[in-house]
Amino acid sequence: MKTIHLLLTLTVTAGFVGGIANSATAAVITYDFTGTVSGNQALGASQTYTASGGPDVGAISGSYAQTGSRVPVAGDAFTAGGQLVGNNRSADEMGVGVCFGNGCNRGHIDDNPEIDADGREGIRLDISGLISGFGSFTINADSATAGEALGIFASNAAGTALGAKLADATSAGGNVSITPTSSYLFFVADNGTTSGADVLLHSLTVTPNPVPEPASLALLSAALFGTGLMRRRGRPVSAR
Repeated sequence: MKTIHLLLTLTVTAGFVGGIANSATAAVITYDFTGTVSGNQALGASQTYTASGGPDVGAISGSYAQTGSRVPVAGDAFTAGGQLVGNNRSADEMGVGVCFGNGCNRGHIDDNPEIDADGREGIRLDISGLISGFGSFTINADSATAGEALGIFASNAAGTALGAKLADATSAGGNVSITPTSSYLFFVADNGTTSGADVLLHSLTVTPNPVPEPASLALLSAALFGTGLMRRRGRPVSAR
């Protein structure tokens, strides 16, 4: 009979543990890199993006020194420069791009403000506030049309060079999921299919890791205490 009681208690405890795993289903958080006004918006060399319920994400513009043959590869050095441009023009031209050249220096945007493959432009995203507490990362690049691809790379520890390639995002493929391996992400035009590729980073969607609710933790503690008490009562009394 005591064995049955113990098994019942263990079953209840397991139920509480399973309940905790499902008790705090976290809502997804989306960082939208579209400009806040219609058309192109100069944002400067760096920009901080916010999303309700999530930490800030920082971005800087720059370019990379291409060492491979026509396509970006791990090891390409990244140097900050130019400025970020918020794009809010049409259905397939939404997100953030990069602007280099005289047009940017004169204070207005007239130099094709996207992430340009020929210019070896790139955006570095600081996800150090996300990488430990968020388990699912989804990238959207609506502007990657006609065979274009937004290449997504991890970085070296210092965030100064492209690391392992994580994925390519295309409009045809829709959203792409990645697993970050460092505190920074690089976004570049991966021109393996289109030599003049110009792309934009539209959005980053993340899902927080589940967190046990205080009430569930209290129930688990009570269940574990009950299990220990049942086992204690089931022990034979030793002779004195």
